[in-house]
Amino acid sequence: MQASKKITNIPKWPFADKMEEEAVKEVLASESWWRNAGTQAKLFEKEFAQYHGCKGGFTVANGTVALEIALKVLEIGDGDEVIVPNFTFYSTVSAVLAVRAVPVLVDVKEDTFCIDPEKIEKAVTHKTKAVIPVHMAGQIADMDAINEIAKKHKLFVIEDSAHAHGAMRKEQNAGSFGIMSTFSFQNAKLITAGEGGIILSNDEKLLNQVLLEANCGRAEGDTTYQHVLIGGNSRLSEVQGAILRVQLSRLSEQINLREKNYKYLAEGLKDIPGIILQTTDEDITVHPHYMVMFYYDKNAFGGASRAEFVEYLKNAGIPVNRSYECIHKLPVFKTLSAAAWRMDETCANSQRISDEVVCLSHNILLGDAALINDIVEVIRNFKS
Repeated sequence: MQASKKITNIPKWPFADKMEEEAVKEVLASESWWRNAGTQAKLFEKEFAQYHGCKGGFTVANGTVALEIALKVLEIGDGDEVIVPNFTFYSTVSAVLAVRAVPVLVDVKEDTFCIDPEKIEKAVTHKTKAVIPVHMAGQIADMDAINEIAKKHKLFVIEDSAHAHGAMRKEQNAGSFGIMSTFSFQNAKLITAGEGGIILSNDEKLLNQVLLEANCGRAEGDTTYQHVLIGGNSRLSEVQGAILRVQLSRLSEQINLREKNYKYLAEGLKDIPGIILQTTDEDITVHPHYMVMFYYDKNAFGGASRAEFVEYLKNAGIPVNRSYECIHKLPVFKTLSAAAWRMDETCANSQRISDEVVCLSHNILLGDAALINDIVEVIRNFKS
């Protein structure tokens, strides 16, 4: 079905202007294009950590390698179990597999789409070393309950905050709840340099280990090639650091606009049968809305499939996709041995979210009320 209206005024993403251009020009003129000899990546690390209430951070090539390094620094490896949500982007789990640990898949809550603390408790064994909660679409998971379980069982908590730049729960920043946290700066993220990631922590010893892991095993400022561990080269470039500093300077303003427009959008969608938005937990005090996620009930739209609905929205010019596939349904998991991963219970909520949820890109929330009205009209008119 073709939409009757073609929307052409959705703000572009990534967004950049002369501020990014000037920042990049300054780096090029400096002749210091890599982190170790430059200033921009280091300044961004400091500014981003402060923004999220953490003592420090270290930038890396992407959010996936950030998770891998965090696991390595915590000495999680062969045979150790790490509890992860079954509904998440693949990197949350691939990082665990990359360090030869065992991902234990547990269900998420059907309303918030975040990992269910009760399922974490049930999944703990004597081999469990860590849990990685994911702040889905910018909604911070129930970190009070998760940290209580982690304390009881002596588990590390690594926050996967790839969606949660600037988010807050009970006035506490995403990224500051666990012993370590990771963020992504991939092209679609709330601030971006095309790619990039960062690891945050309040533990200075761990941050130093992160630096060594990401910097070829060399200490900060080393000029005599004293490699103290194997490590790897995961550093961010100065150009990326400069871009991210500019992007960070806009984050609060953009979050405020997204929150305002999300409320207006939610009001417009609430009376459309078959559309049920992801629930915002009452403890969330700042929600950056990385995605607008909602259940799509085909029965309310004449039996039209989710794929048909997504295609219809794309044809209308709306940036949209289906939700992530359940981790255990990914083709790669068919190639793994039974000992490589674990899932003790059927993850019914994860499966339903995977089967029924639709995701709209966050840049739709950077427009005005007229744009939101147009989007609501397009959705309302599907199969009308």
